[in-house]
Amino acid sequence: MNSIAILIPCYNAAEYLSDLFEGINAQTIPFDEIICYDDCSTDNTIEVALRLGAKVIKGYENKGPSFGRNRLIEATKSDWIHFHDADDLIDPSFVEVFQKYIIDQNTQFLCNAAVLYRLNRSINVGNIVYDSLNEADDQLEYFLNNVGFASMGLYSKKALESIGGFREDIKANEDPDLHVRLVKNGFTVKAVNKYLVTKLEHDTSYSHQNWMLCVEEKLKCYEMYLTTFEKKYFKTIGKHLAVSGAYFYTHQNIKAGTKTLELVKKAGVKSIDTSAFSFLFTRIFGVKAYYRFLQFRNRNL
Repeated sequence: MNSIAILIPCYNAAEYLSDLFEGINAQTIPFDEIICYDDCSTDNTIEVALRLGAKVIKGYENKGPSFGRNRLIEATKSDWIHFHDADDLIDPSFVEVFQKYIIDQNTQFLCNAAVLYRLNRSINVGNIVYDSLNEADDQLEYFLNNVGFASMGLYSKKALESIGGFREDIKANEDPDLHVRLVKNGFTVKAVNKYLVTKLEHDTSYSHQNWMLCVEEKLKCYEMYLTTFEKKYFKTIGKHLAVSGAYFYTHQNIKAGTKTLELVKKAGVKSIDTSAFSFLFTRIFGVKAYYRFLQFRNRNL
């Protein structure tokens, strides 16, 4: 049987871990390893994780999830890895289900997730599914358009090590980038059409509190893609850059907007088709003029 580890990056996660470990300890086939990386928490995350039975790697400087996940990859002895966010839940059949799907170390997996509101778990705020992944003719195109979440995946250690793990130069967008680089480097990702993860939304999550940074960090990824990817992907990359640029100018982040404008030009974007107005405006006056319009309109609201 294949060895599977659950690896959990943690930052001030003490209040969440007990809920997660209910699912971990209830696995019908247990994980071979349970390892937490503590990213210099200021609460008692380490004590709670140890009490619940995890091995803990202590960080001495807060460096973000990419750094922590890479240290966890280095620490595990298992052939297969599941990363799990400390504030989410896991189904007791997770290991059993995935054991049936493992083909070889070149094929990675993503399952489905229900997204619930943490303060009232009877409220479903959406589901994350990958129904069309297995039929996608071009998985690179697919992951440029669809977010791959590492907390819903199972990855071979071989695959992760071969691409250098997560990018440590970005503080956000590391999950989507991981899947883009996996398929860019010849690995296949398959969808497992089962709900095995529950994501719990709350206003204190990193993405909620740092949304502007999350969008800014995408620029580093897009810049690399425009340098290393075939030109047939530029249209898709440019489409997402165009939307990011509009977001920056709308929110008066001119520095990021100016950088995006450079990348939009490199991608060859001639129009922004998020609405009939944006399409007509950019076709007549250009993308730069549209961004300036957004900047001055929202400055005066």
